[in-house]
Amino acid sequence: MTQSQFPIPAAGHVKITELSSDDTFSIEYTGLNKADRDLLIGFFSEMKGRFGAFRFEFEKYIFPHCRFDSDTGPWIEGGPGPYSLTFPIKVLRPPVV
Repeated sequence: MTQSQFPIPAAGHVKITELSSDDTFSIEYTGLNKADRDLLIGFFSEMKGRFGAFRFEFEKYIFPHCRFDSDTGPWIEGGPGPYSLTFPIKVLRPPVV
């Protein structure tokens, strides 16, 4: 089974902040259009919150195995538009095969 890739929106800006030393990061998107906002929220729903693991890549940040850090819509949403979303994610150790 292949791992899902976190989608990178076509519009807006991204800021990545390390929240703690336990590999938790905040992924903040600003200036999103509605389509990109819906894409990101749809991906969260597809992953079923922290249940699904995914790969995140953006510029120098490469997290091959991570998950959302909440099951209940962890985003902070600004609006009405352009939209802003913030997702906390947890970087996981790779699964032992």
